[in-house]
Formats: sequence, C-alpha cells, structure tokens
Amino acid sequence: MRRIALSVVCALACTLVQSLPQSAVAADVEAFKKVAVVEVQRVLLETTQGNKSKKKLEKSFTKSQAKLDRKTKELQKKAEDLRAKAAMLSAGELQKRQQELMIKDQELQQLYMELQERLAREEGMLVEKVYKNTKAIVAKIAAEEGLQIVLVRSPDTVVHASPKLDITNRVIVAYDKKHK
Repeated sequence: MRRIALSVVCALACTLVQSLPQSAVAADVEAFKKVAVVEVQRVLLETTQGNKSKKKLEKSFTKSQAKLDRKTKELQKKAEDLRAKAAMLSAGELQKRQQELMIKDQELQQLYMELQERLAREEGMLVEKVYKNTKAIVAKIAAEEGLQIVLVRSPDTVVHASPKLDITNRVIVAYDKKHK
C-alpha cells in the first residue's frame, strides 16, 4: 500500500514539473542580463600586491631550499665519511654511526615536511588576503555597474564567456589603486 502511494506521489510530481510553462523558465534565465566574469588567478599574478606576495614566497622558498640543500650535503658527507671508515670501525661503532645517520636522515625529512607546511600556510594566507581584497573590489564594481552576477572564470568553472563580459582588467586596475 505504501509503495502504491509513493508511486502516485512521484507520478503527480513528475506531471507537475512537466506542466510548468517553458516560458517561465526562459523568463528566469532572461532576467540575468548583467553578468560578468573575473579571472582571480590573473588578479593574483598581475596586481602589485600579488607580485609582491609571489616574490616574498619565492624568497622564502629559496631560503628554505638552501637550508635543505645545506643539511642534505652535510648528511651525504657524513655518509661518505662513514663508508670510507667502515672497514676500520668496530661492529658496535659502525652500528652506532649508522643509527646516527638514520636519525639525521629522519630529522632532514621532518625539516622538509615542516618547511613545506610553512610555505603552504604562507601561500594560503597571502592568497586569502588578495582574494578577500579582490572580492571587495568585484562587489564594488558590480554595484556600480548593476551586475547581477559575477562568476570566477577558469577553465573548470566557465566553459565559455564573451570577452565583453570579462572585468578582470578593471579589477586589477582598481585593486592596484586601492592596495599599493
């Protein structure tokens, strides 16, 4: 009995949806006449603040990479030294030094992970700051121009948009004026 009632309700719902006038749906779509797109990635890369952030991240990455390279070379030197002296060391001393090398290797791997996490956090904070500022500027432009919707343009989100709808350049100029 329950299945029959459920089937009847489903059939009624399908009939109701099919009976909606297509012109009503088309009218809703027509209502969106003021649409724009913005490429946030370009804003991140082409604004003055975005460029400063990118350079700051690159400097931090270079510094971290240099530290990792230095530690790696130290570890390699100790490993080569141990290989050269292995024949002269007692079994106990050899095992002790191998253990020390393994510990140093683990410390190096830990340092690598910590530096990666720190860089990811820094990048996230910088991107979030630029994105927040971009959002405010887009909202202002949308209000000034009476835009009803502004979409983030990327290959994954907007398959096609007329270049006339793209406000990215205006956002970049406004961003640089406001955030020097």
